[in-house]
Amino acid sequence: MTNGEGQQTQQQAVSAVRAAMSDRGLSRMVWFGIRGEDAKPLLRFPEFEASFAIAAPLPSATVDDAQNVALEQISDVRVDIDEYDLDFDRSASATEFRQRLASAVAGPTVVVTYRPSEFVSSLAYSMSRFVTLGGMFKDRQRAFEHKPWVETHLPASIATLGWVYVADWERSRVARMLRQGPVVLRTSRDSGGVGIAVARTLDDVDRLWPDRPESFIGVSRYLEGATSVNLSGVVFIDGTVRLHPASEQLIGLDGCTNRQFGYCGNDFGAASHLPPDQLDQLDRVGREVGRWLFSERYVGAFGVDAMIHDGQVFFTEVNPRFQGSSALSAEIAEAAGLPDLYVDHTAACLGLPAADAGTTIARWAQIQPPLAHIVAHNTESHPVPALEAATFPRTRTLPEPRRVALLPRCRSLDPGAIARRLVYDSSVMEALGDLPATGRTTTA
Repeated sequence: MTNGEGQQTQQQAVSAVRAAMSDRGLSRMVWFGIRGEDAKPLLRFPEFEASFAIAAPLPSATVDDAQNVALEQISDVRVDIDEYDLDFDRSASATEFRQRLASAVAGPTVVVTYRPSEFVSSLAYSMSRFVTLGGMFKDRQRAFEHKPWVETHLPASIATLGWVYVADWERSRVARMLRQGPVVLRTSRDSGGVGIAVARTLDDVDRLWPDRPESFIGVSRYLEGATSVNLSGVVFIDGTVRLHPASEQLIGLDGCTNRQFGYCGNDFGAASHLPPDQLDQLDRVGREVGRWLFSERYVGAFGVDAMIHDGQVFFTEVNPRFQGSSALSAEIAEAAGLPDLYVDHTAACLGLPAADAGTTIARWAQIQPPLAHIVAHNTESHPVPALEAATFPRTRTLPEPRRVALLPRCRSLDPGAIARRLVYDSSVMEALGDLPATGRTTTA
């Protein structure tokens, strides 16, 4: 059975993963991620029994509460997931969380990870007699999070923003760059818009220059009015790269974040209206990045952020993991009857070759519904009670959301913590056009 275009169907892909698990004697599947709600696509697997996450436990009647755990339920605090790392948390709450996760995988289990961690990698090695890691070993994956290393090793055919790497003691070089206009300052790691800022004057440079042990940052031109786009894909062990739907990114929305380039969601409907040549450029960039990842022995899900400026697509960074858009992307694939990112990722990590080359970005644009979501954060500079964190974009033209997700299961939210996620059955880009956002869809 195919989807009418000779491609593997979702049902076939799920069956292939289940057969691979059975062949390995793996009877259970466990999710470890930033958000428990992201694991919803795994519910199609009867073997899926547990979800462990930092925030937002998975809403499910089939997963036992004792096996559906978010750190925020233990600590009673939702942290800023763009700043938090479980591997560095030695609190009593984090220790209890790690102990409960270790107990949950004490059996023939595949652990599917949103993003690798040292703790989960240690479980995979110390319990290798029955645990299979559905993701990369953390220290191996960490290299792909170092933006300068990635950018300087990508094929020359991929257009980048021409980042210049400037040491702390050579800050005067940025003064010469400012003569051509504003510049973007960016640290080598971080996510969600953390560590990125625009400098328009020398005073800005001094004020915004980060104090990091690495002692250098990346500097590039600032593309005024550019559109931020994102796509995802999976690298299989045979080198095949299968891509998943593209979206326009929502950046720096007023009332949703205090960060100029803070991540605030995705609009898949808006991406569907990009010109065909730009969709083709995105497809080429996504596949070239995927092939480069394969050449560096990367396997599994990845994301690509890019900018569109004057009709040209510029690569900005690779996300060697799942992304904030992954759950919505999976909804799109499920509606189309095609394998979603989670199924492809699990198949790749279990050593299955790709059944076919997948769907092009242009074809996804034709079949994907106009879904969008807005992610709102605590914009106060101090913790706030969870029930009071009703943060929404300030626009009267925004339609009613289909659902509100990622609601806190704790008493308070740290500064920058996610307050909720609003999901829409329509594009929101036009409605957001009247927001006084510093970034909106412009980033670098």
